[in-house]
Amino acid sequence: MSKLTSILGRLGAHSPLLKSESGAAPGSLLLSEAVRFPYGPFRFKANLAKGARFAVEVCTDLRTWTLLTEGTVQGDSFEFLDTEAAKYSYRFYRLKCGESRSLNVLGYVSTTVPPGFAMIANPFDNSAPVGEALKGWPDGTTLNRFDTRLFRLGENAVKHGKWTNPGERLPPGEGAIFYNPTSDYKSLSFCGEVMQGNLSVPIPSGFSIRSSIVPLPGNLVSDMDFPIANGDVVHVFDRDQQKYVLYPFENGQWTAGEPLIGVAESFWVAKADPGNWVRHFTIES
Repeated sequence: MSKLTSILGRLGAHSPLLKSESGAAPGSLLLSEAVRFPYGPFRFKANLAKGARFAVEVCTDLRTWTLLTEGTVQGDSFEFLDTEAAKYSYRFYRLKCGESRSLNVLGYVSTTVPPGFAMIANPFDNSAPVGEALKGWPDGTTLNRFDTRLFRLGENAVKHGKWTNPGERLPPGEGAIFYNPTSDYKSLSFCGEVMQGNLSVPIPSGFSIRSSIVPLPGNLVSDMDFPIANGDVVHVFDRDQQKYVLYPFENGQWTAGEPLIGVAESFWVAKADPGNWVRHFTIES
């Protein structure tokens, strides 16, 4: 932990659990079993019957949807493989059958981690645990989440080719410090369901690691509605420089400009007073 300690400097903070207040919409067309394969393609399944007409729609901004393909279900089950997924850092999918669209949207995000540290996040619901989502990493790889109850970093590491805690998950809205022990830039991916409805992430006083619950990049407050207040400081980790860049908020404004947060990127926030990061997000038809 000596390298990690030197990167962190002084940091310390209460327990975050994401809650969703969205209700289930009427209908039954659901996408499931999202998988991003190591060589690039993305696959999902849906509960469509044999002979049903379907159309797969895609986008990268969760707003502007385009038709990717259409056809008729040939077998007793429906499975779709996007062989073009490797061309995109993130992409989202929904299905249309007749006049109905799938109740949910699935997708994936890929992020590049340099040699050394990076702050990462999983922006999807129903995503795979670390042992499945982060397969194939060498010994010495670590993943550190911050426990806001115990005020300390936990450690999950790859030893003898396996994660010490393979069942650990990265909940949407939180984040972790990832250590790449190799000398190469590498890609890691998350996939699952895009959360919709009234979403809320508690932000405790003191330090915590947080991330956007919507898998899109943007400015932290003006685009993501983060509850910033006087006295708060956001710490964004510069992966290339391997150091933190501080963004204090004082007298109703950012003293160093508003931080831009990438997809699947987390950050430290030092909060003067506790609050809730509330966001209402729905995908338009």
